[in-house]
Order: sequence, then structure tokens, then C-alpha cells
Amino acid sequence: MHSFRAAVTLPLYGLLIGLLTPAQVDQTKDQANTESRRIQNVAPEEMWNRVTQCTFPRYPVLAMDAHITGTIDIGLGISPQGNVDKNSRLLDGPPLLVQSAMDAMRQWKFRPNVVQGEVTWSRVRALVRFNSDGTTAVDLAPAILADNFGDPGTPKSAAASFPRPASSPTCTPAGERAPAPMLVEGAYITGINGIGSPKCVVCPDPSYSDQARSAKVSGIVVLHLIVTAEGHASNIQVKRSLGYGLDEKAVEAVGNWQFEPAVGPQDKPVPVWTDIEVNFRIK
Repeated sequence: MHSFRAAVTLPLYGLLIGLLTPAQVDQTKDQANTESRRIQNVAPEEMWNRVTQCTFPRYPVLAMDAHITGTIDIGLGISPQGNVDKNSRLLDGPPLLVQSAMDAMRQWKFRPNVVQGEVTWSRVRALVRFNSDGTTAVDLAPAILADNFGDPGTPKSAAASFPRPASSPTCTPAGERAPAPMLVEGAYITGINGIGSPKCVVCPDPSYSDQARSAKVSGIVVLHLIVTAEGHASNIQVKRSLGYGLDEKAVEAVGNWQFEPAVGPQDKPVPVWTDIEVNFRIK
């Protein structure tokens, strides 16, 4: 349908441009780009992993006084730069809560969506919740509309939402400045103003100490450490000990692990503090 319409209107484009102001020309070009852009529906859990900045809406005073609660359902379009498109669509929800929800969601930032080397638009739904206790929250849910990568979209009745995971950035109330990244002893704290979390990519199991094997000790050693911007473990500290030589075995093993480093708001690798649980189980 889009290609047919383009074939009809294209001969008129030059004539129309001559009748428009510069601002209207830019708007027309933006609309044309919107029509031809490539969009991929992205699973809500994956979109949460890409969030670098998020804001919860303020509860409108009039709505709170009138005891109006509910969920604003918004179809978000995310630009290749990771910004929420100004033309994101309101799908459902109490009218008095809409403006606050839309204003908050337009402040969200995401890491770009890359498909086979192509930076593309992406789509997901935001369920902005206004609760009876005066709090607000945001869940993400699958997109309803089909994309042009072959995803047919999800029927609204079957679209399960995905709440904010603990590993995502801290969402600030609308109107408040997001906290600055916290640098502590050479590394950042994850989850603050776009600082992500590292992931282990080469992480073999630790070996058992003879003492622990003889005593048939099982359990978890918790380590507190820095994962560097290069993906290496450093400054390893034992946060929860098991003894029997297992603490040393945990430190030795994790010291050789390879990580996908955390990234900051500029999408660059950064060093971060993190906790790692090392499990010891006698087989």
C-alpha cells in the first residue's frame, strides 16, 4: 500500500515543496522518512536491557483527588538513535492520565537496535500504571502492529507485560534530574543513569579444594569485584565466605573469567562494581 501511494504522490512532491515554508518542508521530509523506515518489533525483556534512561510519570493532582487509577497503553516507536518518537501512539487509558504518561515516556532513552549491521527503528508497548496508592510504574509489552522484518505483531489480549527488572537503570520521577553515574574507587555502580551490567561469556566452573571435598561442603561464595572496560575481573573481594579453601578457589576461577563489559550512557564500555555468586556443589 505504501509503495502505491508513493508512486501517485511523487510527481506532485516538487510542486508542493515550492508552496511550503522551510519548516513545513522539514516536516514533510520527516513524514516521508517515517513512512519508509524499517521497524522491528523487539521483545519487552530485550528492550529493558537496552534502556539507558527512564522516567516514571508524576500522578496528576486532579486524577489523584478524583481517585482515578488505570493504565495508559502506548505504542512506542524508538528511533535509530534510541529516542522515543514524538509520534508514538496512545492505544488506551483514562484521558486525565494520558499527558503525564506521554510526557514521561518521551524522556526515555534506549541503546540503538542493530539488525545485521543496520541501525533500525524498533517498536514496543509501554504500559504506564497509575496505582491507587499514588505511585506510578511502567511495564513493557509486545508490540501490537506488525513490523517489516516479518513479525506479525501480538494480539492485545495475548500480550503479556514484562515489569522493570532489577538490573535496569533506576527510573526517576518526571521533573527530577536523573542521578549522575556514581564512580567509586575507579569503577561505576550499575543501574544509575544508564550504567549497565556486565555479562560473563567465558566462565568455567571452579575446582573443589581437597579439604572441602573431604568435608562434603556445598554452598555459595559471593564475590564483590570490578569488571573492567576490557572485560576482566579485578579488585576481587570475598563478600560471603564458605571456608574450607573454597573462597580461594572462587577467586582463582573468577579471576580468569572473560566478561562482556558494561556500557555507559554513551554506549562505551565502562568499569563497574558487581557481585558474583560462585556455586560449589559436590557431584
